[in-house]
Amino acid sequence: MKKRNGLLSAVFAKQESTIIMITIGFILFYQMFNSQFLSAVNIFSILKTMSFYGIVAVGETMLLCGGDIDISMGAVCGMGAIVSTKIMKDTAAFGLQGTELEWLGVLSICMITILICGCVGAVSGTFVIKFHLPPFVATIATQYAARGVVNILTNGIAVYPLPTWFGDTLGQFQIKVTETSGFSLVFILFILFAAIFEFILRRTRFGRGVLAIGANIEVAKLMGIPTDRYRYINFIVNAMLASISGILMAAFIRQGYTGIGLDMEMTIIAGVLIGGVSIAGGSGSMIGMFCGILLMYIITTGLTMIGFNTFLQTVVQGLLIMIAVFVDRLRLNKKVYA
Repeated sequence: MKKRNGLLSAVFAKQESTIIMITIGFILFYQMFNSQFLSAVNIFSILKTMSFYGIVAVGETMLLCGGDIDISMGAVCGMGAIVSTKIMKDTAAFGLQGTELEWLGVLSICMITILICGCVGAVSGTFVIKFHLPPFVATIATQYAARGVVNILTNGIAVYPLPTWFGDTLGQFQIKVTETSGFSLVFILFILFAAIFEFILRRTRFGRGVLAIGANIEVAKLMGIPTDRYRYINFIVNAMLASISGILMAAFIRQGYTGIGLDMEMTIIAGVLIGGVSIAGGSGSMIGMFCGILLMYIITTGLTMIGFNTFLQTVVQGLLIMIAVFVDRLRLNKKVYA
C-alpha cells in the first residue's frame, strides 16, 4: 500500500501529469456540450494553430530557463512574416517566381529573413547583457521597434500576391491521416524543435549551463560558464524561431498580414508558465511547455465552440497567467524552506 501511495505521489508531483489530467477534464467537458470537439478536423486544427505559437514558445522556454524573458516575440514574428513576403513580392522571389526554381528563391528569402530577425534578438540581448537593462524593459523597446518596421514596410496594407510554392507547399503541406486533415508542416516542425531543444536542455553542456544561469548567475560565473555567450545565443535563437513561425503563418494565409503575431506574447507566456517553466529561471522543460500550450488552446477553442464570449476569453487567459505565477511562487517557496 505504501509503495502504491509513493508511486501515485511521484506521478502527481510531476506538473506535466497534472496538466494532462486537467486537459483531459476540459476535453470531456467540452465534448459534453459540443459533440464535434473531438472530431478529427477540430483536433488537427487545434494542433496546427497551437504550433504557430508553440515554435515561438520553444525559444521563450530556453530564455526563461536561463533567467531572462522576451516580450518582443510577437512583434518579431510579425516582422518575419512581413520582411519575407515583402522581399518575395518586390523581387519576384529573386526573379525565380513562376519558374521551376521558385522554391529556391522562396527558401533563400526565408533564410535571409531568419538571419535578419536573429540580429533583432542580438540587439535585445545587447541591451540586456551589456547595458544591464531589465529584460522586460529592453524587449518591450524591441517590440515597439519591430512593430514600427512592420508598419513602415507595409503602411498597414497586407502584402500579396506571393509565389505559389510559398502558399501551396509551406502553407498547406500536411501528412494526411484522414481525407480532409492531417499533421501540418508547422506541427511537425514544432515537435521537431521541441525534441531538439529538450535534448539540448537536458543532455548538453549548453543546456545545463542555461539552467545553472537561471538558478544563480553569479554561481554559474564562478563555475566557469560563459554566461554572456549563452544568454546571447538564447536571445538570438528565440528571435529566429519567432521569425520561422511568422513566415509559416504568412504562408498559411497566403499574405503578409500586418496583424500576424499581435498579442502573441501573453498566450505564449501563459502556456509556458502553466507548463511548469519557472519565471524565476533555472527550471522547466519542453514537455511541460508543450502541455501548457496545448491546454491553453484546448481551453480557448472549447470556449469558442460552446459559445463563450470571445472578449471574455482574454480574461480567462489573464486568470490562467496569475494562477500559473502563483503556483510557481509556491513551488519556489517550498524549495527555499525545504
